[in-house]
Amino acid sequence: KTPHPGFVETPARRLSSDAPESRQSGFDVARVDSKNMQMSVRKKSAPKHREVDGAPAASPKTPGTVSKANAEGRKRPKRRYTRSRDIVCNLCDKPDSRVGNQIVFCDRCNTPWHQACHQPSIPEDVIEVEEAEWVCANCLAQKQNPAAGLTDDIEFGGSLGVGAMMVMFPLLMYYLWIGATYYDGHLPWPASDQGFPEFLKQLGNLAYEGAFPNTKAWAVYWGFLIFEAACYLFLPGITVQGKALPHEGDRRLDYYCSGLWSFYTTLAAAAALHLSDVFPLYTILDEFGPIMSVAIISAFAISFLAYFSALYRGAQIRMTGRPTYDFFMGAELNPRIFGHLDLKMFSEVRMPWYLLFLISAAAATRQYDQFGYVTAEVGFLVMAHFLYANACAKGEECITTSWDIYYEKWGFMLIFWNFAGVPLSYCHCTLFLANHAPSVYHWSRPALWAFYVFYLLAYWVWDTTNSQKNRFRQEERGTLIERKTFPQLPWQTVKNPRVVKTQAGESILADGWCFNSPLPWFYPFFFAIMISHRAYRDIKKCEAKYGEAWQEYKRQVPYLFIPKVAAYDEDAELSISALLNLPTCNGKVGATGMCLGGHLAFRCAFDQRVAAAVCYFATDIHSHSLGEGKQDDSLDRVGDINGEIIMIHGKLDGHVPPEGRDLIRRTLHEKGVCFSFYEIAGAQREYYVSVYGLLHVHLAADAFIRDELSKGRYDPHMSKICFEMLLELFARTLKSDLGPRAGGERKVENVC
Repeated sequence: KTPHPGFVETPARRLSSDAPESRQSGFDVARVDSKNMQMSVRKKSAPKHREVDGAPAASPKTPGTVSKANAEGRKRPKRRYTRSRDIVCNLCDKPDSRVGNQIVFCDRCNTPWHQACHQPSIPEDVIEVEEAEWVCANCLAQKQNPAAGLTDDIEFGGSLGVGAMMVMFPLLMYYLWIGATYYDGHLPWPASDQGFPEFLKQLGNLAYEGAFPNTKAWAVYWGFLIFEAACYLFLPGITVQGKALPHEGDRRLDYYCSGLWSFYTTLAAAAALHLSDVFPLYTILDEFGPIMSVAIISAFAISFLAYFSALYRGAQIRMTGRPTYDFFMGAELNPRIFGHLDLKMFSEVRMPWYLLFLISAAAATRQYDQFGYVTAEVGFLVMAHFLYANACAKGEECITTSWDIYYEKWGFMLIFWNFAGVPLSYCHCTLFLANHAPSVYHWSRPALWAFYVFYLLAYWVWDTTNSQKNRFRQEERGTLIERKTFPQLPWQTVKNPRVVKTQAGESILADGWCFNSPLPWFYPFFFAIMISHRAYRDIKKCEAKYGEAWQEYKRQVPYLFIPKVAAYDEDAELSISALLNLPTCNGKVGATGMCLGGHLAFRCAFDQRVAAAVCYFATDIHSHSLGEGKQDDSLDRVGDINGEIIMIHGKLDGHVPPEGRDLIRRTLHEKGVCFSFYEIAGAQREYYVSVYGLLHVHLAADAFIRDELSKGRYDPHMSKICFEMLLELFARTLKSDLGPRAGGERKVENVC
């Protein structure tokens, strides 16, 4: 760069490794008089350091690798600046140093920053106060954030854990493939007359016979890999910068993003090969086992090459000294071939997601070849995998700031899953459809419509939220490139977003996908948190109160949410037994509940020990839709009711319609149950419930008992009458000692 006319050469300074203090200051701070264009140099006061001459110069833009000691504020590597033209701002690459926007060196990493270019901006006190020490945001983040640190925490159980995963990952892939191919989609399991060693031998034989890596599989897999590498290098694309790399003095790497052109070129090539019959796409399914073996072997080979190549070239970083663990996590952060083919960028999108889509497309072509049509179920998978692969391609530039690119090293973990694990194990839904006739998995038309609609809505939210997040990052760095790629969806950019500023000077996006009102989002979040917290509190209290008995209860009743009907009945049986065993119990038990609880109280009455039950607007009795599976037998068991029961409904209850109430009443009468049946005139079961008077959401709840008076539906007088019915029944059947009910049929007499 041409030096600014106001800059003059400054004396070369190096910091001795035997400096008496670990805190390093004393770097030159250049100040320029904007009127006279004369530079005055003022050195910050510092301990005396021995000058060392004749050492090679290091550019302040790339000050070299910072050791762990430096990150903690100890002695920096020796370096000096020999010419003023080398001194440029780390962000804008300009040498200007004017009053109010001077270039300041970090007292930890020696990186130069303009006052205004650094975020947060550098205050004047740093320049005016000679003793003031200033540390840049990157060094601050490196000290505070483990993600920017120079050593890895041990994850995945260390060497033993990752060693087990490297063995089990391939075995799991073979196991699932054998189940999909030879066990009709079921998990392989020994036959009744087969020993486990014999079973393992059988699995090995099946893998050898059906998944041996033949020449054709090698040609298909590596032909695809080389084709995609060529597309990466030679097709049109855009160049973007990645995140600053702290270990390289905040250097930003350039990434060439040609994923979109690569994807559509891949589709065109696949279509041409299929239609010309040179390579029918369903060949991927025919050779799936051998291709999977080739992918697994290739992933291991590439992992070994990447690891030992990095060690040979001295490119390793954040090593732990555990060879197995380091092999799994990787040694090199940013490996490249030919200077442009970034191996991590290449493997993140092209190998896993393009190949996964081609497997789904292969299923569609096989089905069309066999039956002359493609089912909606297969079409759904093709659509889903196309949209995801297309999204990865059209937003490839967004991947540069992701954790995989910025932090994860090029090791077995990334290599194996991108080259083998993702495309050849995420596809088992496709394999099932490809291996079975359409009649086996046929879904109803409404269900398929629902799947398509819900998936497209979910994709819209997912696509635009990722766009909002990444455009926010790019706008903040001034690198935003708005690409007109398919599909273009509304709300891809957040205008005037809310952010949270960090101590490191970065911003966290605190805005995004929402509606003008937060109320539509309140109920699902509030209810999920509330009911989970309520369950947690109840469980803790029960554990403290009942001790070992509660552990036995949990063993017998493992369901917490959405249980099977049998679990409801088991709950009731155990609860009744617990009550009857209490010393304060007189041997009589009653049940009551509202809504779903009303139905459960109804089923409690099936237990012969229940003397009475009151059911307020009990749901789903008429429709047989209680619990998992929605096939309850409540009406069929009405004859089991031994005690007296009261049924209360609203006359305007839309959830239990008149014909449903008539069915319940008629069944109770036909089975000879002692019951009272009330339908409150003018009372309704609204499909809305008010939460603290703030929110209305669709939920079946009885308005005349549970809503607030302010909503005009709650009737306190009628609610009091309904509760008086409960008190009367329970006092008569549970509290009073009137003996057993006489029962039997009585002749109805007409008395004037």
